[in-house]
Amino acid sequence: MLNRSNKLIQFKRFYSTTTATINNNDPPKLIKKDTIYSLSSGVGKSGVAVIRVSGPQSKNVLQSLINKEKEPKDRLATLGTFYHPTTKEPLDKGIYIWFSNPNSFTGEDVVEFHIHGGRAVIHDTLEAISTIPGTRSSQPGEFTKRSFDNGKLDLTQVEGLSDLLDAQTQHQRKIALDQMQGSIGKFYHTLRNDLIRASAYMEAFIDFGDDAELEPEIVEQSKQKILAIKEKIIQHLNDGRRGERLRDGAQIAIVGPPNAGKSSLLNLLAKRKASIVSPIPGTTRDIVEVVLDIGGYPVVVGDTAGIRHSTLDLIEKEGIEMAKERFKQSDIKLFLYDCSIHGDDADSMDLLLNIIDKNTILVFNKVDLVDKKLNWDSKRKEILDTIYQRKGFHSNYIEISCLENIGIQNLLLHLENNLKQLFEIDDKEAPLLTRVRYKEHLNDCVESLNRYIYYCDSDIVLASEELRSAIKSIGEITFSVNIDDLLDVIFKDFCIGK
Repeated sequence: MLNRSNKLIQFKRFYSTTTATINNNDPPKLIKKDTIYSLSSGVGKSGVAVIRVSGPQSKNVLQSLINKEKEPKDRLATLGTFYHPTTKEPLDKGIYIWFSNPNSFTGEDVVEFHIHGGRAVIHDTLEAISTIPGTRSSQPGEFTKRSFDNGKLDLTQVEGLSDLLDAQTQHQRKIALDQMQGSIGKFYHTLRNDLIRASAYMEAFIDFGDDAELEPEIVEQSKQKILAIKEKIIQHLNDGRRGERLRDGAQIAIVGPPNAGKSSLLNLLAKRKASIVSPIPGTTRDIVEVVLDIGGYPVVVGDTAGIRHSTLDLIEKEGIEMAKERFKQSDIKLFLYDCSIHGDDADSMDLLLNIIDKNTILVFNKVDLVDKKLNWDSKRKEILDTIYQRKGFHSNYIEISCLENIGIQNLLLHLENNLKQLFEIDDKEAPLLTRVRYKEHLNDCVESLNRYIYYCDSDIVLASEELRSAIKSIGEITFSVNIDDLLDVIFKDFCIGK
């Protein structure tokens, strides 16, 4: 039996060990692997091409190609002539940069050859490297995977790098760069570390209890801290899918009756002929999608089938149902109304009232064709008043002419303001939740914390076990011991040489 003094010493060791894991930044031991090489710049003729080599034979590769055994200087761009290791034939004159481990992208010895971007130069340089024993061509994403394996990047940074390579808009680039630099990883590390700190005294109370002179109040103190962490996670989860939208693009649907100008509007926004424009009703059957950059935000604009009450065409009927479903699911909804209609427009008005909601932007098209005898101001007021009386909200509207390119800039500014509201968040401390898997792990964490709260007052051992489960769930966002399948999915989408 341990006496009280020895137990107290043991508790202090336990607590220091538990909290020390939070700040343990020692780099992992490098795993011995093959030396890999690949073209890391774009394929095709270019002014400069970059070939990257990583692994234990990197220095041998460099010395073989420059035909010298001198020790390379770290991180210094050096001009030199490159030779074939076997024939000693000159291949090119360019620059090489040496990165000794662990201060490289992969954490291994790395050398980069900056050569001229001609096809023959690239081919012959790669072939020359392949003659050196212990080297092989890399697989897609293998450089990044080695960086992960060697602790240079966590999983969120790897995914941020993937998003940065795929970024098509300014805001996608900004968010991906922040994530690659560790913003979201630091946020999740902080949550996990806070849970570890809050759980340390509870674990000690279970193991040592009164013998370590620990008061039962420490369980309540830990509980209050954990409740605060749980609320922070819930707030992070309630981001309105902003992060997912930023990666995949916000959905914009263009709906309305046949010949209202939906396809013409899509072509104007896309600045190309993306959809067929025809006076024949029912021309658009399927949903025509175009990916656009509006104000730096990624969007997917869908031109849909013209909606009307009756048609004998079964394919058109299917298209109309798809249009209605797309309208419901879209983040931004545009309803095109032909304001040049003469006489009775009861069908258009009835359709408008059936489908419009408070998030719909009413776009009055063909203002250039409004009959001068028709008092359009009065007609527009009548339409808006009817919407308010029947639906109970004031509808946002824009007037345009696709034919004369009138009001299109106003529409784009209106869309940009709506997109800003969709993407921007007030909480600057919490990064955007960019992936579904983060949400799944966080939901698992919250469920474990709920069970912890349930057991906390009745069974402290079970409560502690749920707390460990919560900590594990957050840890799996940035790293995990059973992630081989996940890694395969992540790295297979990387290009060769990255």
